Amino acid sequence: MQRAAAANEPRLLLVDDEHEVLEELSEGLDALGIPSRTASSAAEALEIVQRFPALDVVVTDLQMPQIDGIELLQKLAARRRARPLAAIVISGRAALDRAVAALRLHAVDFLQKPLTPEEVALAVRRAFSIVEDSGPQDTPMQSRPRYLEALIAARSDRQALFKTELFADPAWDMLLDLALSEASGRRISVTSLCIASGVPTTTALRRLDDLQAAGLIERMPDDRDRRRILVQLSDDGRQRMHAFLDRQAARIGIRLD
Repeated sequence: MQRAAAANEPRLLLVDDEHEVLEELSEGLDALGIPSRTASSAAEALEIVQRFPALDVVVTDLQMPQIDGIELLQKLAARRRARPLAAIVISGRAALDRAVAALRLHAVDFLQKPLTPEEVALAVRRAFSIVEDSGPQDTPMQSRPRYLEALIAARSDRQALFKTELFADPAWDMLLDLALSEASGRRISVTSLCIASGVPTTTALRRLDDLQAAGLIERMPDDRDRRRILVQLSDDGRQRMHAFLDRQAARIGIRLD
């Protein structure tokens, strides 16, 4: 009933300490049919959330003075336990540890600057759908593609920090890439998968043979280009990857949609 009564009120709060970014984003979203309230600091955002209970989604920058985006989400989670705000975080510098921290605090999406109102509108509409479908709950939601992207990003972080081949595991990397392609509705070819694995093609092809022998993947001709061979998870591989992802997500206190 509360939501019906507040149907005409903005359900979105934008938080950014850069005034020009905030104004451009607000005007762009309004033109796309998504009205919003705005705050130029975390302290102002907390006050607005207190005054306007119809708010369902917050889009916040991570890098802000005094109270940053993570601390803001922590405070919002404490104040809105009965009906948590779905959060979309934006940042100019993606960091895996901060991404995981945001995941724990009801973040449902991550966007990197520079961004357009259209990109934000797409993420906001997804967040509205999650709020409407899930209702009040204690466990934050995260989209399966975004969670997979975070796991894959960890591979690049590991290479950048350790600069070593000690951790090379092309078979596992290829399984993650296949899971992400399926979750995102994309098809992936043998050639693309071998390139993405980061190892010589001969090594990648041997690992694909191993994965197929283990019953985890399938290869088939592309019906739109018979010269191209596609790869996908087998039913068993898909079931095992879903079980793995759900188990890891549960360990950090989130649910995957």
